[in-house]
Amino acid sequence: MIFGSSLADVFRTPDYDCRVMDADQTPEFAVTRLRSGPREMEKAPVYPPDKAVLICVSLTPTSIGQWRALYDGREVGVTRAIPFATTFIDLNCPMEMWVQGPFDYLHYYLSAGLLERIAIDNNVARDFRLEEVFFVEDLVVAQMTKSILASVTHGEALDRLALDHIAMVLGAHTLQRHCGTPKFSVSTTLGLELWQKLRAEEMLRTHLEGNITVKELAIACSLSESHFARCFRLSFGISVHQRLLQLRIERAKHLLADTEKSLVEIASLSGFCDQAAFTRTFTRVEHINPSRWRRFNGSGQKTSE
Repeated sequence: MIFGSSLADVFRTPDYDCRVMDADQTPEFAVTRLRSGPREMEKAPVYPPDKAVLICVSLTPTSIGQWRALYDGREVGVTRAIPFATTFIDLNCPMEMWVQGPFDYLHYYLSAGLLERIAIDNNVARDFRLEEVFFVEDLVVAQMTKSILASVTHGEALDRLALDHIAMVLGAHTLQRHCGTPKFSVSTTLGLELWQKLRAEEMLRTHLEGNITVKELAIACSLSESHFARCFRLSFGISVHQRLLQLRIERAKHLLADTEKSLVEIASLSGFCDQAAFTRTFTRVEHINPSRWRRFNGSGQKTSE
C-alpha cells in the first residue's frame, strides 16, 4: 500500500508524517506528508501496483520541470506552478517518475474498496475509472487540505472522525469530478428523526476525543454512512466533525467558567490532544483565547495557567 513509509521510500524522503484510518485493519484511507530540501533531479523507485487512487497536493508551487513522469505510457509533468496544485493518479497504472527538490507534498490514499463503498452508498455504478490529472487547480481538495494543514503542521493527531470525514468528502469528490460518475441522487428527507439526533449527539458527547467513525454513528441510527452524513448536515446545518468541534468548545466553556481546572486538564477533558491544539481551536472559533474568555466569564477564582 502506497502511503507512509512505502511512499516515503518512493520519494526517498526520510522526513514524513502519516495518519491512517483504522490502522488496526486493512487501511482504506491515509494522509501522508512528504518534505525534501534542495536536491538534483533523480528517478524514483517504481512502486508496486495498488488498487487505489493517490491524490497529491503540492503545498508550495512546484516549478515546471521539477517533476515529470511516464504514466501509463505517456509523458506528464507540471503544467502550472501554483500553490495547492493537485494530482490524481491510479496506483494500478504503471508509472516511472523523476523528482527534484525542494518539495512539500500532502498525499491522500483512497483504496478502491473505499470508493466502491461510497459509490454503492450513493446508488451509482461501481465500474468507474479515474480520469487522471496532473498539477491542476481543485478547489475542493485545496480547501480540505487547508482545513487540516494546521493540525498536520503542528504534529497533532487527526482523530478517527476527522479522518473519516475527509475520506468521505474526498472519495465522493473523486467519483463525481474525476471518475465521470453521474451526479449523486439527493434525498428528499428532512433530516434525522428525533431519536436519531439524540442518539448521534449522545455518542458524540461520549467520544469528544473523536475516537468514533461516521460508520459507527450511522449503524446506531440504522442508516448507511452517506445517508447518515447527508441527514446529519440537514439536521444540524454542519458536518459531523464540525458538530464534534462545537461540542468540544461547549464542554471547554463549561469547565472554564465553572471550575478552576488548568488549561491542560480542560484540553484533555474536552477531547483535544493537548493544550496547544485546544488554544488554537478555541481562539479560531471564539476569536478570543481561553484564558481571556475565562477572565470575562469565569465564576470561580482565577487560577494560574
